[in-house]
Amino acid sequence: MNIVTSKLRARVLEARIADWPRILPSRHRSTPVGAGFGSSRLSSPSGSFRVLYAADNFATAFAEAVVRDRFEGKKMRFLYRPHLEQLCVTSISSNRDLTLLDLRGAAAYEAGVDTDASRARAHTSGQTLSEAVHADMTDIDGILFDSRLTAGGCVAIYDRAFSALSGSLPVALLQATLLPAELTRLGITVRRKRGYAAP
Repeated sequence: MNIVTSKLRARVLEARIADWPRILPSRHRSTPVGAGFGSSRLSSPSGSFRVLYAADNFATAFAEAVVRDRFEGKKMRFLYRPHLEQLCVTSISSNRDLTLLDLRGAAAYEAGVDTDASRARAHTSGQTLSEAVHADMTDIDGILFDSRLTAGGCVAIYDRAFSALSGSLPVALLQATLLPAELTRLGITVRRKRGYAAP
């Protein structure tokens, strides 16, 4: 992907993040600000860098990490306890201002970037953009973008800025204080296993 760096430079800002929720597998609870090389919206298709995702509110973190598109076209909404038991939630903060490319709102359109990079269900355009930004704009610590699910704020932070991050002590997702209200708001029932309602 060809990017017009001068256009993107107009969208760069300096900001600290404070207590942005992140939901991750419980097996990684000892490294709340770590990340692997999996495939995601702004990950590296060549495996040249890692990204850490967080959201500016719990509902968006839950949508992005847990719900995704699983209830599309479905009348009944169930999540299963064994899956939720494998997840935990932490809060991510930075100890300095991060240099972030802000693609929220109309920014991608105005900067001449393929809007699929931040809005499409498929991740190909986003990964291509992120790879180009990481290589050509080496001072950028990450990318701010809107969740395509909730329109809430999300951030993808490159591994070159991981040392500036800290995470709160992770708690089991099922013990998160905001989870019950979010399940109720979305009309989601938690079941122990398929066919049985949780008490």
